[in-house]
Amino acid sequence: MKLNKGAKLAAAFLAAVIISTDFYGTYDFAYADEKETQPAAFDFSQAETAFAKLLADYDLYGVLAHDFELSVYESASPDSTCVHTLNSGYQVKLTGVELNETGLWYRIHFAVNDTEYSGYIPSEYFVTADSRLSEWRSAYLQDNDLQPYSPNNVRGADQSSAFPASYQALIQSLVRAHPNWKFVPMNTGLNWADVLKAEMEDSRNLVDRDSPDTWKSTDPKDYDAKTGQWIIKNGTNWVQASEAVVKYYLDPRNFLTEESVFQFEQLVYDKHHTENGIEKILSGTFMARKTLEDGSGDGITYAQAFLKIGKELKVSPYFLASRVRQEQGAAGDSSLISGSYPGYKGYYNYFNKNATGIGTEVIISGLNEAKENGWNTRYKALKGGAKAVASDYIYKGQDTFYLQKFDVDPSYNGLYWHQYMQNLSAADTEGKNVQKSYQELGILQNAFVFKVPVYNNMPSLPCPKPEKNLSMSTIKITNNDYASVTLSWNESAAAHGYQIYRSTKENGSFQKIATVNADTRSFTDTSVVPGKLYRYKVRAYMKLGSKNKYSSYSDTKTADLTIPATAWKTCKVKKYRTVELSWKKKSVDGYKIYRKTGNGKFVCIQTLSKKSSVSFKDTSVKPGSTYTYRIRGYITVNGKNYYSSYTPVQKTEIQMAKPTLKKVSSTGRKKIKLTWKRDSKADGYYIYRSSSQKGGYKKVKTVTKNKTVTWTDKKVKSKKTYYYKIRSYVNTSTGTKSSKYSSVVSVRS
Repeated sequence: MKLNKGAKLAAAFLAAVIISTDFYGTYDFAYADEKETQPAAFDFSQAETAFAKLLADYDLYGVLAHDFELSVYESASPDSTCVHTLNSGYQVKLTGVELNETGLWYRIHFAVNDTEYSGYIPSEYFVTADSRLSEWRSAYLQDNDLQPYSPNNVRGADQSSAFPASYQALIQSLVRAHPNWKFVPMNTGLNWADVLKAEMEDSRNLVDRDSPDTWKSTDPKDYDAKTGQWIIKNGTNWVQASEAVVKYYLDPRNFLTEESVFQFEQLVYDKHHTENGIEKILSGTFMARKTLEDGSGDGITYAQAFLKIGKELKVSPYFLASRVRQEQGAAGDSSLISGSYPGYKGYYNYFNKNATGIGTEVIISGLNEAKENGWNTRYKALKGGAKAVASDYIYKGQDTFYLQKFDVDPSYNGLYWHQYMQNLSAADTEGKNVQKSYQELGILQNAFVFKVPVYNNMPSLPCPKPEKNLSMSTIKITNNDYASVTLSWNESAAAHGYQIYRSTKENGSFQKIATVNADTRSFTDTSVVPGKLYRYKVRAYMKLGSKNKYSSYSDTKTADLTIPATAWKTCKVKKYRTVELSWKKKSVDGYKIYRKTGNGKFVCIQTLSKKSSVSFKDTSVKPGSTYTYRIRGYITVNGKNYYSSYTPVQKTEIQMAKPTLKKVSSTGRKKIKLTWKRDSKADGYYIYRSSSQKGGYKKVKTVTKNKTVTWTDKKVKSKKTYYYKIRSYVNTSTGTKSSKYSSVVSVRS
């Protein structure tokens, strides 16, 4: 077969590349080694023809998957003009395919703010749950040396890495359990606070009147404080949702679980949808294994009707079944589908399309919609409602349960207002119905695609679900260098504020010291006094008319502002003139040393203002005295000192040792040698002599060296008896102090 110019170019290109798949099941191009044998060329026109037939059967929708703003080009070349840039998660429709020297390209159609565009994107950034695309690739590309490639070697192999950190662990857990599941971040570019504000628009999000009080708004426009009743916003029992519960359902992270994740599933038709699966969704309802009551649709069952309509419209029949179950309930006793409402006999509105108002207004508005559209059989009503949902929502960017509840897709109809349902929990309920059906069918390991919205400046943690009663907070305490105490606590969903209580005694009563609003989850107590112990607890409250509803108190937390007391390490005397003190280091600004002499009073003898100082030498002591010491630490706050408790006292008596004459002997007729025991603490010795045992002693020598322990007296007469005694001495800051005398020793020369 002769190749045209485009086919030749494609064949030449394919001979030089290997196409590899990434985690989305799309293809990536890598140049082959020039030395390798070139694979045979193939005619890409066959693939183009098959692709065109695929699109002719019915439209193929998908989403963009990438971690940057993707450029859409005017032609299949990165050198062509950029038509628009799109974020990850944007819905596009495939309208063609092209292969050239720069790669495999898809032609796409999309809209931004109701303006429609067309252009080209590299194929690797498109992902869809429509199995026809992967079948086309397998049939026309993979047999032509388009080799599979390890997903660990291509962009985005770790799906969670494209998401913010607070999403990643949740997605990783799901992917570990279901390796075929694909997660695409829908980067809305919207600020979380702005979205929340828009979703709090009056009547945009409603809950059942019998819901917990924490789920219902107490704003004056939503709650009558005089009667204690909530104001009906739609039907007979729907009231405005509280901000706390809206935050919970709006936060996608709360639903990245096995049971709830299917609210993010693309709602496209696929071959895994079966009549049996639909029956599992309808189980326990008025539609289960039941034919349409009026015999329309050639006597088919509800499950068969949903499957047939889904195939024709190319939307998920599981979605259609779940939506009708959600709108009509298990009993199916609404006047909207009875076919007997006065003035509207034979008309049905299964999807509650445009059924709004208070009381019977809901029925009349919904049946007017049915009458205007000619839904005068049950099958027509099912198909007509399904077609409206598909054309108004699924084909226009709102292609998940979540996006039909929260309109954050900018393709068509602006933002926020174009929601399908006011029921706040509807997307979660419908997603769970579908998941249950998949589980019972045993197909949870199929290749599902989940488009998960991401907002800018989201809370660091998923928003908590309001409990039936206000949840008890968990508090943390921080001591700010004794100047203040800071309390922080987790959010109690639906709280209007928090009350802080404090006790200044171990078992004392608590007093309320502050009330803060719901957005404040910390409080700094600046009235504390260092040296004391404080106990705190917090409780949340919400206003209901003239009364408050309270949570339980938090666990009590203690802030110990007592100054840590030190403990002794040593207290010892050195050389009779110094007492050396040391103690354990504590977290204080300094220490004060106190001393008393004898039975006197304690006096502060030293203040150490350095935190690192943990020793002191008292050199003002005197031998023969008794000293008692104690120490306490202090911290300084705002120029004032606050003290710890004292250490136990340490008592020391400075008593000089009595010297001992070891030997006194005559070494000649006029020499007497004295030897004594050394006193290592003394500075020297005084030697005294007398010729009478009864007295008359005179100092005959001062020995000024501590280590000298002998001396010879050369000023004696022969044949005469002498008497000797000694005493040691020390030089102190208050003068020289001496020990007691030694025992007298006599010797005859």
